Amino acid sequence: MKLPESPHLRLFLRRLALGTGLAVFFTWLALRQPQGDDGRLVQEEFLAMGTIVSISLYLDTDQDRDAALDALDDARHDLETYAQRWSAWGDGALGRINRQLDAGERVEIPAELQPLFDAAARLGTASGGLFDVRVGRLVELWGFDDEAHYRSAPPDEAAIEAAVTDLAGAPPLLAGAAEYGPATGARFDFGAIAKGEATDRIVETLREAGYPNVIVNAGGNLRAAGRRGGRAWRIGVRHPRPGAQQRVLATLDIDGDEAVITSGDYERYFEADGERYHHLLDPRSGMPARGLQAVTVVAPSGALADAASTAIFVAGPGQWRDTARTLGVDQVFVVDAQGRIEVTAALARRIDFAEGSATITVP
Repeated sequence: MKLPESPHLRLFLRRLALGTGLAVFFTWLALRQPQGDDGRLVQEEFLAMGTIVSISLYLDTDQDRDAALDALDDARHDLETYAQRWSAWGDGALGRINRQLDAGERVEIPAELQPLFDAAARLGTASGGLFDVRVGRLVELWGFDDEAHYRSAPPDEAAIEAAVTDLAGAPPLLAGAAEYGPATGARFDFGAIAKGEATDRIVETLREAGYPNVIVNAGGNLRAAGRRGGRAWRIGVRHPRPGAQQRVLATLDIDGDEAVITSGDYERYFEADGERYHHLLDPRSGMPARGLQAVTVVAPSGALADAASTAIFVAGPGQWRDTARTLGVDQVFVVDAQGRIEVTAALARRIDFAEGSATITVP
């Protein structure tokens, strides 16, 4: 499917290219392995949830290609509906909740949103608040709610401090709660978990439709199931910085059902006075988290891997191992501010790092 042309899309693609995202390279390896698929690999690519989404199926010998394309088109429509529902600033269910909070009202959490609200509450508690879906006001203050128009300078320090104080004073999000607020200092933004859950839903929907071999990449949120014929899906990760370091850091085979999700400071950012200001904000300070360039998490579900990669990034060099343990993920590798790689022992046993990559294995 040809991507639509628009000024915003062109700007987004330019930023994506400049960021040299690991997300782009995930699909590059998965879809460009050696030939010999005999036309059994079917792909759909489109723009959704502020990123490029790629869905690929590997067909059994008796499966029809046109029927598979119809199934992928249905998945695209489902994702567009999902994206509208979870847009923090749109006209869907979450956007309506945020407008009610703005008005000082206590809000009811719709049944269709309840499972992800509950998951976000549990993961937020487990992370010690490093993952927090109530940070929408900070996201808006930094200008990361608008993909087409980023800031050219950081917000005023007093404004950041006020937003952090308001967030700290807002009631916590509790698992199982059917209502929230009033909390004018909070605005929900599920950007650090909804894309991961979206990949879970796409994979499950396509498997139910009879397609067990599927890989989904939603801007660095990757979920794979089954196999690509006689071999596993192969995922590649590229260095998060452009230029001389633009190379493959590692490759990983997925043979079964797993999510591989990366959070990095290259995805949404602007630069001012030689400093990079990115969208992974620390709820405690209101500032972009420092100390790491990227975090990749391998986990059984996209929702868990998405939230965990964010929390681990915010935790930073001194805390990331403890945060990973409290969240129950043991397959992690991080790229620190100097470009060094640390990897957990569980992931080191199955990931292949490129020659020359300086890696340190940690418990």
